[in-house]
Amino acid sequence: MNEMKEAVGNWREAKQFSPADENDFLRWLDKADTEEKLFSRLTFWFTFRGQPADQNQRYHLVQERARELRLWNGLELKLRRWQDRVADEYEQIGKEAFAARIGEDYADYINSLTDPEAAPQQAAPEPETAKPAGVQAWSARELSEMELPPIRHVVEGLLPMGMGVLVAKPKLGKSWMVLDLCLAVAQGEPFLGFPTRQHGTLYLALEDGKSRMQTRLRRLLEGRPAPANMHVMFQAQRLGEGLLETLGEYLDANPDIHLVCIDTLSKIKPKAKPFENAYDADYDYMGRLKAFADSRGICVLLVHHTRKSKNPEDSFDNINGSTGILGAADFTIVLDKQSRMDDEAGFLLTGRDIEQCERVIRFDKARCRWVMQGTAAQLAAQRRVAEYEAEPIVRTLRVLLQQGDGTWSGYSKNLMEMGQRYAHTELAPNLQMLSKRIQELQPMLWERDTIKYWYNSNGNAGRKHNFRQERTDHNASVPVSAQLSLRHNYH
Repeated sequence: MNEMKEAVGNWREAKQFSPADENDFLRWLDKADTEEKLFSRLTFWFTFRGQPADQNQRYHLVQERARELRLWNGLELKLRRWQDRVADEYEQIGKEAFAARIGEDYADYINSLTDPEAAPQQAAPEPETAKPAGVQAWSARELSEMELPPIRHVVEGLLPMGMGVLVAKPKLGKSWMVLDLCLAVAQGEPFLGFPTRQHGTLYLALEDGKSRMQTRLRRLLEGRPAPANMHVMFQAQRLGEGLLETLGEYLDANPDIHLVCIDTLSKIKPKAKPFENAYDADYDYMGRLKAFADSRGICVLLVHHTRKSKNPEDSFDNINGSTGILGAADFTIVLDKQSRMDDEAGFLLTGRDIEQCERVIRFDKARCRWVMQGTAAQLAAQRRVAEYEAEPIVRTLRVLLQQGDGTWSGYSKNLMEMGQRYAHTELAPNLQMLSKRIQELQPMLWERDTIKYWYNSNGNAGRKHNFRQERTDHNASVPVSAQLSLRHNYH
């Protein structure tokens, strides 16, 4: 180690001992365990990487590392002040000394990789809120005054860091969704319309092979180059048989990976033991996966199936297994189709740190990807408008009101005759059904066409319907296509 330090005597030699690429920098940063080292790591990237975008990115990486080490109290102000002064400081101490300081720190890191016993053993400092060993508790005031890192997301508003479950019936398109998710995060592109934070991804496609994965990648990429920071595994051990150790080693070698998708849960969960309580067993292995995700600061998404019997009242009750799976997960997504042949599916999301929501998604068969359609309420409103626009009563009334200078009155029999003349169809099976349908349309008549409706009862003559359109531009109430088609038949 001393020989390496002595070799770093000038700027050129310091660059020789610099990290080769971003992954090397991330591994180097992961070794920082003191405030001084954090400053040194950041100094390197402000000195040897002068692009503003790179500087900002590395600055945030150091922030996250400081929070992990609980060094952040007061550090943000120091970093900001130092960021403003770094150029002056660099000039003040001189290029040679500045390079030597960075090179010495990196030399310690290199030496620790080849000779662990020679690496300086520095324990992480105790946080200001440290408690004695054993059961720990904090007062409400302490918690309220702590500077804690905000909850981070892989997909903003959708996938927070932690452990979650994606559940649906078999062969419903879960694997297409997960592959699209991994590609989107790796490229920093939106997923289902939600922004992503660009990170490396790891997809454990345990029910696929290389050939199928290649075909699916090419379909989703549509001619674009595949991202190098998306990784795929086709085999893995079960929990308790080396899975977490294997994943840990791979993440150590690829520290940019922040999303791990395991498809499917049944491939890695421990084998059931005789007389074991199902809830306890599920909660135990799910808890281990959650602890792994939390310790790494990553998102682990498990793909799982629904049970055969279905509870129409609660989609989350259809998860195959005990409620221990839902209870241990930080968030759960359920894809729910009314029929397997439907293109649309309900997208239901619930979790501890995200807002519960229900949306509708559609599988685009041409592009083999799921597309967000909107919330269930939005789609219901769209369908309501579409049904209204297609309603023959509405089409007939628009022509009558235009011809009558915004007003029309008549009996049900008269309106039925006008429907045959203008809409070329029967408005209702009988006069009573016609009156009922007009009552149902009344709110939409006002909302869409500002048409007021009322009726008069004239004894045996029946109900007389009255319509008045409030807007002055009556031509706007009737689409041109409808005017042409209906008037042509009339004349």
